[in-house]
Amino acid sequence: MQTFRCHSCHQLLFFESSRCLRCGVQLGFSIHDREVIALEPTNLGTDEALIFRDPTQESSKGGYRYCANTTKFNACNWVVPVDDDNEYCLSCRLTEVLPPLRSEKGRKQWVRVEAAKRRLLYTLLGLGLPVNSRSEDPQLGLAFRFKKSTKAHPVTTGHASGIITMNMAEADAALRENAREKLGEGYRTVLGHLRHESGHYYWELLVLPSEEWLPRVREMFGDDRLDYQEAISRHYAQGAPEGWQQEYISAYAAMHPWEDWAETWAHYLHMIDTLETAESYEISLRSPDDIATPSDKTEAPLRQHDDFEKLFDSWYTLTFALNSLSRSMGMPDPYPFAPSETVKQKLHLIHDLLTSQRPA
Repeated sequence: MQTFRCHSCHQLLFFESSRCLRCGVQLGFSIHDREVIALEPTNLGTDEALIFRDPTQESSKGGYRYCANTTKFNACNWVVPVDDDNEYCLSCRLTEVLPPLRSEKGRKQWVRVEAAKRRLLYTLLGLGLPVNSRSEDPQLGLAFRFKKSTKAHPVTTGHASGIITMNMAEADAALRENAREKLGEGYRTVLGHLRHESGHYYWELLVLPSEEWLPRVREMFGDDRLDYQEAISRHYAQGAPEGWQQEYISAYAAMHPWEDWAETWAHYLHMIDTLETAESYEISLRSPDDIATPSDKTEAPLRQHDDFEKLFDSWYTLTFALNSLSRSMGMPDPYPFAPSETVKQKLHLIHDLLTSQRPA
């Protein structure tokens, strides 16, 4: 994630900012510009659909409307170009099913999930990956269904042919932490779930139909044609095999090649997004061997680098520092992983696939 600044007063902003806390200017995120922009109302539009412009740009550039989920639920900070007929922003229009919003708790859970989805889409689009809706691609378009699980109608977080379903209990921090403890996981977040499920989506979209990549992925991750239901039953009955740490990024990844791919894919997105954030704040990303020498600032975002070894060395340095800082505060490690050489090779393969998808 890059850094953002208020164009009016240069205050640092978050990706989720909707108003500058220093000067009070209204803000909105434009995915088309990949920028948090200042907004001021024009004399156009109606009370229900005000049109804003960015005062730092020429008026000929057009204006923006807030996403309908901003005006209806205060649940989004993305804007829609005025010449776009869609009522919702690119992120919100991908949500097919909303959870019950009658209670404030339910609304807040949904807002948290939507915020995580916007971060996911920011990274996917930055990597040059296709993000098409079901209307654009009825067979394999991307869609999200956020549901509340009940005894009568239990909901399982998962993916099926472009549709990512999220159990809204994952947005409850206490319930999520309880599940993490019971399952012996080191890491469990809403964003992590969405990144994992997006891995299943892009496996189906980019790997399965590819004569080039499918054999390479099967060679590295295993044969995905193995019985999945049998793998699930075995995993929950017996757990991960002894010594799984040498082959997999997580115990869950050891269950089946599909889950190994999705877990490793999610981990790659963790790596790229966190490295880009660190770089944007000019945090040192030098490899351990170069820690005593000045570093040269890169010309392009780290997600665009071809040199995987450099990325991985930077990741090792950054995560070691993150864990050390967290321990200084008496907190658990934010990065509770120790990628083996085999996991590194799997990450490298995903890096090569994504690099091949980059527009020329």
